[in-house]
Amino acid sequence: MRWVNLFVACAAAGFFCSSIVRAANDSAFQIADWTGRAYLNQKEKRLDRCSAQMTNANKITIIFSLDRHYMWTFELSNPTWNFPKGAAFDVTFGIGNKNYFRQRVSALDAQLVRVLLPDSVNAFEAFRRVLQLELIAGGLTSQFNMAYANQTLDALMKCVMRYGPTPQSRAAVTAWLKSPIGPAAGASDDPEIQKETSSLASAIISEAALPKASSMKPGDVPAGTRGDSVWKVGDSLLTVSILPKDKVPEIGDLADLIVGGEAQKCRGDFFSGTMLDVIETVSVARAYTNCQTQQAAASVYYLAMPRKQGGIYLLTSIATGVEVTPLAEKNAKEIDGKVRASITAALAKM
Repeated sequence: MRWVNLFVACAAAGFFCSSIVRAANDSAFQIADWTGRAYLNQKEKRLDRCSAQMTNANKITIIFSLDRHYMWTFELSNPTWNFPKGAAFDVTFGIGNKNYFRQRVSALDAQLVRVLLPDSVNAFEAFRRVLQLELIAGGLTSQFNMAYANQTLDALMKCVMRYGPTPQSRAAVTAWLKSPIGPAAGASDDPEIQKETSSLASAIISEAALPKASSMKPGDVPAGTRGDSVWKVGDSLLTVSILPKDKVPEIGDLADLIVGGEAQKCRGDFFSGTMLDVIETVSVARAYTNCQTQQAAASVYYLAMPRKQGGIYLLTSIATGVEVTPLAEKNAKEIDGKVRASITAALAKM
């Protein structure tokens, strides 16, 4: 069971431990002032992460990393810093239009801090559209030009997709895509499953006060949309499925399979992220995928949560179209947030 991020942050100067080494030179890339490459775990003989960094005029380096489980991390370093290891403090970030937010950071060593993002999935989806990032800490104010951040994040995604899969993980993804609970599977024909998922969707919609929500008949569900219960919420879709306990993988591994499967299916530009989260006292897995082709686009937010009777609830919030507009993306993200905020209360009513 994978409940912890396997990425280990090390020396700021090299960004790798004794067991972590750079991949072959052909993994290196440069986009404007950003430089990046893959890092391999020598003991496991496989990818550890892909990282990219950029240093601004104040000699502060911003570091974005994506590990082989599609988990994102955000770090900052400076050769003049001298923090006690483990020290934690708040800093302020600005992302334009007078939009500021405070964030906790933790010192991994004297010159390197990790930004403790409470929601790395949504944060990195948003970083794709940020043009300038401002850092305010004590008397320090520093700016980063993020004009090429989107291209850099896409390059990190391609890096992980190229160097991350192993024969075993590829086989697992192929099996997932063909499995009776995978994305190609239809809705369950079990009336009890249909009743439970419909009741849960109704309870979530009521508890979250989601407007313009209506249950879709099977014949009206768009092709390629998988759900035991599918609802239209405005211009977005909300699906609820039950993955049976005798067929479902561990919840942490499920996110890997979902992203790996969607990456394999996508015939265009692909972006994603995963994270392990906690809703009240329940450990859950979350994922985000975005596929953009010349013909269509889809953004999907996933929530996988253990079911008391066994198995897993899988809920998705989906935006699709010829393109996913910023408004459509915002609406799907808000539905996902409201689902996570209301699901515990909704389950209590069932």
